[in-house]
Amino acid sequence: MVTIKGKLCEIIDKNRDEIINIGNDIFRNPELGFKEFRTSKIMVTYLRNIGLDVEENISVTGIKSSLGNNEGINIALIAELDAVPTLGHKYSTQDNGAAHTCAHSNQIAIMLGVMKALKESNMMDSLGGKVTLIGTPAEEFTDFEYRRRLIEEGRINFMSGKQDMISKGVFDDVDLIISCHTMGGIKERKADVNSSLNGFISKKITYYGKAAHSGAAPHLGINALNAATIGLTAVNAQRETFMDEHNIRVHGIIKEGGQTVNTVPERVVIEAYVRGRTLESILDANSKVDRAFEAGAYAVGGKCVIEDIAGYMPFEQCFDLSEVLKQNLSRLIGTENIFDGQKSMASGDIGDLAAIKPTIQFGFGGFMGNVHGPDFEIVDEEMAYIVPQKAIIMTIVDLLEDDGKKAKKIIKSNPSKLTKDDYIRNWLKNKSVKMFPQLQKI
Repeated sequence: MVTIKGKLCEIIDKNRDEIINIGNDIFRNPELGFKEFRTSKIMVTYLRNIGLDVEENISVTGIKSSLGNNEGINIALIAELDAVPTLGHKYSTQDNGAAHTCAHSNQIAIMLGVMKALKESNMMDSLGGKVTLIGTPAEEFTDFEYRRRLIEEGRINFMSGKQDMISKGVFDDVDLIISCHTMGGIKERKADVNSSLNGFISKKITYYGKAAHSGAAPHLGINALNAATIGLTAVNAQRETFMDEHNIRVHGIIKEGGQTVNTVPERVVIEAYVRGRTLESILDANSKVDRAFEAGAYAVGGKCVIEDIAGYMPFEQCFDLSEVLKQNLSRLIGTENIFDGQKSMASGDIGDLAAIKPTIQFGFGGFMGNVHGPDFEIVDEEMAYIVPQKAIIMTIVDLLEDDGKKAKKIIKSNPSKLTKDDYIRNWLKNKSVKMFPQLQKI
């Protein structure tokens, strides 16, 4: 006798080539955050063709589509839409270097496959509850000037897709959240559950000096590039004070290094992240980093403006929900091939969702090369597309059967860390501008 899970997995196998082709097509045609117009159209068209209603143009390119009834548990499936700038990848776009070197293209195909299998099987009628696919734009925290313009135009409220969608109430009717993500560089049939991610604060540091002729009269100028160099060196001097267990990472780039070689640099701009495992450790490290950058301005007699924007919250997964997923993954690839409880120094806006809803994001193999690197590629399509679909759809069955008994137990045992309003007020709107020598917060 074929079980519900067995029938659903058979449908996934039947649709295998179709789903892989969709994923590979998106992989070859990447788009940066809040610009995923082609990708969004592919999702909308596919979902409508299988008979589902779709709400589109949420947070510019986001989508939302539900299957099932409005009674009972609502499980959200997350598909991130955007690529990341990656120079030298074989599919990098010529205009901005975008490439799917974080495999969000795979997420999209996986979640579309799950929705089609559920629709074809008519299983939601017997399971009850609802499954909602939410396509979230702009997970990669990049392309800041474009996003600032979108905010000024009133098209978005916040810098990331999930943050903006949270603020607009897109997740208000959701009870549990399931996401997945490439493990990167692991071509074998491996997976991970319960992995944590760092949170971070995004920083823009602008040094102001005084222009003068570089050859004839440098003594009349104040070199903003020298200030930046000293500031970065001072940041490096702080690294030994960061506790290992806090997983602190501080890294940045110089976006603007001066106006011309023949003039003492009058303005220099640095963009940086301060990452950490907990909010407390992030704030502690951030105060040290501010002090170091201010020192650069003080040393040369220049000025420094430090703008902080809330990045992503640290991600701690819902253990009980992960256990359900892990049991199904074990049936597919074996328990010995599942890593449990790894700690990653990377960050993602999935951490923001986890602050307000029970959330998981499991990792899967099938790739070769570095995440965000030019050598990143898919090498095992079964593991990179099909196995995650089966694990997710089997987990949905476990959660929704018996009138959602297991899901309700998980929800009751895992109350939200923050209300949506607290999250928006205390995290998203927590911005500051600090000016040195005079310190001012706004």
